[in-house]
Order: sequence, then C-alpha cells, then structure tokens
Amino acid sequence: MRTLIEFVVAAGLALMFHFGLRLEREAYVLFGIGVLLTLAVHLVLDRMHALHRQTAEAINRVTRLEATLERVKDPEAVVKGRAVIETAQQVLGLLSQGTIPLTEGEYYYEASRCLDRCEREIRAVNSVDITDWIGKVQKINYYRNQVRTSRRGVAIARIFVIHRNELTNPDVVRTIVNQRDDGITVRLALYEDLMFSGRDGIEMPTNFVLFDGRELIARTPLLGMYYGKKSHDPGEIARCRRVYEILDQHARPVEALMPPAEGAAALPLVS
Repeated sequence: MRTLIEFVVAAGLALMFHFGLRLEREAYVLFGIGVLLTLAVHLVLDRMHALHRQTAEAINRVTRLEATLERVKDPEAVVKGRAVIETAQQVLGLLSQGTIPLTEGEYYYEASRCLDRCEREIRAVNSVDITDWIGKVQKINYYRNQVRTSRRGVAIARIFVIHRNELTNPDVVRTIVNQRDDGITVRLALYEDLMFSGRDGIEMPTNFVLFDGRELIARTPLLGMYYGKKSHDPGEIARCRRVYEILDQHARPVEALMPPAEGAAALPLVS
C-alpha cells in the first residue's frame, strides 16, 4: 500500500507539472525520479523486513534455550546445561564448515558408503588401533568391503605408522601382511624415522582415509564425544593429502622391514 501511495503521489506531481505549469520536461524528470525513489524505498524496506524476521527467529531460538535453562534449578545441572549449549554451538560451527561429526558406528557406515562411491583410488594412514583390523567386528566388515573394492579395480594404498618394536607383535604382523596379500599397497613408516616439527603441520597419532581425493573420513575425538568426522572441505582434504605425501617419503615397503618368514606365518584375515 505504501508503494502504491508513493507511486500515485509521484504521478500526481508529474501531471501537475505537465498540465498545470506546462513544464513537460520537468514533469518527465520528476516522474522518473519519483518511480526510482519508490522502487528504491520498496527494496530497502523489503530487505529490512527480511533482516528483522531473521533476527527475530535467531533471538527466539536463543531465548527458547535460555528459557529452558532458566527452569533448571540444580546448580550442577545448570553448569551441565551450559556445557551442552556450548557443545551444540561448536557442532553447528563444524557443520557450517562442511565437517560432519561421527559416532563410531556412523564412522564405519559412512566409510563403507564412501567405498561404494569410490572409482579410482583410496589413500589411507593408520597410526592407532592397528590390531583392531582383526579384532572389531565392524572394522573387519569394513576391511572386507575394502578388499572387494580393490578387486573391482580401485587402487588402495595404506601407510601404517608404527614403532619398530611393534614388528614383534604377531597381531600387527598379521594385519600388515594380510592387507598386502589382499592386494592393498602397504608401506610402513617408523616413528623412529620421522622427524616431525610444527611447520610440517602433522599431528600424531593420525588416522584418515581419502576417497578419490574428494571425500575424507578421519579419526578424531571431536569435542570428546565423537569417534571421527567426514568432510568435503577442500582445505581439509588438501591438508590430509599433504600429510600422506610427507609420510610416504618416510615409508618403506613391507619386505624391507619384515623377514619373509614372518609374512609366511600370518593367518588369512579375509576368506
């Protein structure tokens, strides 16, 4: 209604200049300016109304949380409630960056879905819980999916980061040798050979998998309550790719560190 009134006023003034004062050029100029001002005011007001709605909705959401927290009377529960709200804000911040926190069950489920979508290559680093490959049911099933993915032509390369004394652990040896024998390109990087510094940008321990260089699944205790994360963020993917390449420079073939007799004694992990 306001826009219509402004338009009518501009048109009325233009008509008065045209027919009443016989100022035809000025009438057209006045009418044009009036229409432009009407349009500008309409757009500005529309934007202001949109911002007002968004602000009101944001305030309403915060107010609901604060109102709920106000009903909590126990002091210890109030502290816990504040921590929950802070955690929720941090999770939303991660989601806004393209990072999805995952529980342990979600981690292996999402990793298996990424395997199904993968077409060319998988690059992985494994520096913690190495023997879980022959211990945890969900990890064994995930590994079997990896073997099937390898057999359909996807190149899989994994770097195990271990201490030299771990090569005497039969379960570690069994895990490494069987992955190699199942068609996975396995290389070993010894902690003793690695000279990490802050400028390298590498944190240890680290576990992650890159699928076709487009998707990332990584083990990280986000907020102390999640097992890992999934990300499509190009910056995060580029960082992990760089970590893989640095580790690969320090890595050696399995045969260079493990005697053939140890490899021959390993039991099959996947039938």
